[in-house]
Amino acid sequence: MDNTAGEHVAFSDLVDAGSGPSRFVEGTLPYDRTLGPLRQSEPIDAVSICFRWWPADFSGTFDWAAGRYVVLVSEGAVSILSGEGESRTFRQGDVLTLSQSGQPDYRIQASNGQPFRAAIIDLDGTYSDQKDAVELRKSEQSLPYVRNVTGIDERSHFEDGVLPYFVESDGSLFTRRFPLTKFQYVYAAADLRYDFHNAPQRQIVIPLTGGTQGENGDGSRRVISTGGVYFGEDTTGEGHITSAVDNAIRFSIFAFLA
Repeated sequence: MDNTAGEHVAFSDLVDAGSGPSRFVEGTLPYDRTLGPLRQSEPIDAVSICFRWWPADFSGTFDWAAGRYVVLVSEGAVSILSGEGESRTFRQGDVLTLSQSGQPDYRIQASNGQPFRAAIIDLDGTYSDQKDAVELRKSEQSLPYVRNVTGIDERSHFEDGVLPYFVESDGSLFTRRFPLTKFQYVYAAADLRYDFHNAPQRQIVIPLTGGTQGENGDGSRRVISTGGVYFGEDTTGEGHITSAVDNAIRFSIFAFLA
């Protein structure tokens, strides 16, 4: 699947095994709105987002509660074998939707002997804090992020930080979940330069291809590489400039924070 063409969003849906073996079904979503130079899909209802990491030797299933999820690979690649026996590999820029109700009959495996990382969007679950923090085993690994916020001077300012990872029983890692209201897919051309503007809402931006560069009025800049995590929260004030990185097309998501 190629989500850099800009015609629509292409995705694979791994349909639940409730009425037979799980299978892949293809789908598309149109870009039917714009924001400045950006093309956007219709916002989609969502409950939460978290970030997960799997080791290079991982083989198993997505051991999650029943529901519908969007899986967005942000580093490495994962091979999935459906119940029907079809194998597909998902990489940066690919979109997988997943329906899960019973015991999964599919298998997932890290590709090419490398770990993989993904953003997981829960579409229809019930948000709650996963566990009390004292019950979680913290990993030595963490996930860097950049946040952009409006200061008391009404100018945007970058903050750098990390999201802690916690250890699952299967050896994978996960961050805490962030409650959402919606998310949408966003396409930006390779020559993007979006002059001063505010974040349209408090949101997490994840470039799935191409990366993005932000520049504030004080001259400070940050490059968010493909798969990086950017909290855009400067919804008022002077705003920031957004540009393409290395003349590459950016396919990304905007996840609206609750």
